[in-house]
Amino acid sequence: MPATTSEEVQVDVPSRSAAPATPVPVPATGPVPCTNAMLFIGAEIDRAEHKVGERPVLRLVVMNSSEQPCVRDLDPARQEIVVWSSDGSSRLWSSNDCSNISRPDLRTLVPGQPITFAVTWVGRTSTPGCAGARPQVPAGNYRVMTRVDDAISNPTHFVRVP
Repeated sequence: MPATTSEEVQVDVPSRSAAPATPVPVPATGPVPCTNAMLFIGAEIDRAEHKVGERPVLRLVVMNSSEQPCVRDLDPARQEIVVWSSDGSSRLWSSNDCSNISRPDLRTLVPGQPITFAVTWVGRTSTPGCAGARPQVPAGNYRVMTRVDDAISNPTHFVRVP
């Protein structure tokens, strides 16, 4: 079987366009740690429909939804993008199965400014440790969800067609 491209999550460059930030006062003690309650975690896909064999771009969106800057470790090992069956009963693929490199990534999150991380999914299943065969995910309805630590997004639905 030919080698597949890396399915490692990377910062989405160029990042999504956002309006220039309005300066936000930072306490003299510096930004506070971001709690889950301060964050919006989202899941996106480049298009809602893909043909089997195409490689969708899946994105994890992290945004500070509070009114003050905060700091969070966005270490890739603390992030995950997961493809599930449409009903959420079967986990089909995870960005952490075949690549789970830990490297601290402390970021100051400015209120209202999203940071996105993206992966090009090759359309195959995976298991922890990337063991075993990786069959193609067939045509059907699916959902993608993301997480940072234990903060989990709502599902984003998509379709794979023949």
